[in-house]
Amino acid sequence: MIDIDEALPILPRELTDIPDAVRRVGPPQIPHIAAPYAARPVDPDTDAELISEWMNLPHLAEAWEYAWPPERWRLYLKAQLAGSFSRPFLTSRKGEDIGYVELYRAAKDSIATRYDADPHDLGMHAAIADTKLVNRGIAPLMLPRLMKDMFALEPECRRIMFDPDHRNIGARRLVEYVGATFLGEHQMANRTMALYVFPRTPEDIPAHK
Repeated sequence: MIDIDEALPILPRELTDIPDAVRRVGPPQIPHIAAPYAARPVDPDTDAELISEWMNLPHLAEAWEYAWPPERWRLYLKAQLAGSFSRPFLTSRKGEDIGYVELYRAAKDSIATRYDADPHDLGMHAAIADTKLVNRGIAPLMLPRLMKDMFALEPECRRIMFDPDHRNIGARRLVEYVGATFLGEHQMANRTMALYVFPRTPEDIPAHK
């Protein structure tokens, strides 16, 4: 449960000056992944410690730069659940939690300033905690299943966006492997991102700015 009296952090990438058509779109839905994988919504009070432990692992601390203590993670997760911008969830394999994912409304995110965004566009950030699973190719198996269900749950969603740091070769290879289209490198406030799109149809590939 979200305590509305608790001071929650501002989500740094969420835009506030947006058209009403974008503002009216609700939060992303949590996908249902085919077995042996599964997804469940994050519970800030019970999951923050695990997510904090994961994000302090060297490979995720470098990629995400979110090596925060559990209390900061708890408030950050609650801030997401209190709004309509993004939704965090955990992925599992054969009943064991293995990854953290954030789905967000790309038109409400700072990346919307770099391409022709549609109000129902989705974006995704994902992390797999166990490096052994990363090296076994779990992500290339799970990501297409996630995207298939995201499109099925949201018929108005035309595209799924990815915005890894331009130096994150592993993430870039992954999204290219599953068929995402490169929309260029873009300088943001604190980093240079490599922008990619996975469109529902080829006609849904947007123009970039």
